[in-house]
Amino acid sequence: MSITSAMPTAKKRKTRTRTPRVSNRPAIIVSKMLPNLIDLLPGTESLVCPDCETWCPITGHDGHTPKLVPHHTNRARTPGRHRCIGSNRRVQIDWTIPQWQQHLADAIKETSSRRATNVLRKPKAAVAPAVTQITPRPLTPETARAAYRTHVKQCPARCTSPARCTERTRLAETVARLTRQEPRRQQVRAILARERARFDQAYAAQAAKERAGEWAKQAEAKVLRSALAKKAGTATEELNNTCRIHPADTVSEFRGPGLSLEPLRITA
Repeated sequence: MSITSAMPTAKKRKTRTRTPRVSNRPAIIVSKMLPNLIDLLPGTESLVCPDCETWCPITGHDGHTPKLVPHHTNRARTPGRHRCIGSNRRVQIDWTIPQWQQHLADAIKETSSRRATNVLRKPKAAVAPAVTQITPRPLTPETARAAYRTHVKQCPARCTSPARCTERTRLAETVARLTRQEPRRQQVRAILARERARFDQAYAAQAAKERAGEWAKQAEAKVLRSALAKKAGTATEELNNTCRIHPADTVSEFRGPGLSLEPLRITA
């Protein structure tokens, strides 16, 4: 004969116990715990057991030996109960209720100030092109003349005479050469602008021609669909496009001689 017993479960923790037993472990000092792990309000005195990390009532808080009530390591009615080693452990309450409430308010204020700030992502800087990919700006007579004036202003006293400064001589020759070549460059730029405008016009005309061809194909397809619909029968098309309300006990006009109007019979 086999005897089966249910698995023991954790019991509900009593708020007050009359056992004289006291644990020989060191007492729990309330001031060394976090204020949110303690509840010193009258009638609900409890704290989180340091051993099993569950809320446990404090008994004898109004006497000389406050201690934790005997409890299990799990919540009430949890299978696999086990007596916590923190049962009957003494509690040293060195805070008053106003002191505990003040410490709890300070902790809440400090925690609320630790909110995460919004992450401001830095914009990604564009990758600088390689030296071989840099296109130099074309040199014009105006920029060459400005460089010549800047050199004359910033050059030492020995640049008073063009013959004694090679840089001033080079800049003066560059200004003269660009001024002499500027009319030809203007002609080349005008030719390039005309060719660019002609290419844009040809591209726009080709696009308009292709668009007109697509519209013509769509119109032809529409006409072909209409012709095929006329061949199928004008009466059918008119009936399809007409919404009629059929009176009761009438037969629809969509019928044919080969359509059976009798109910389907299933034979075994």
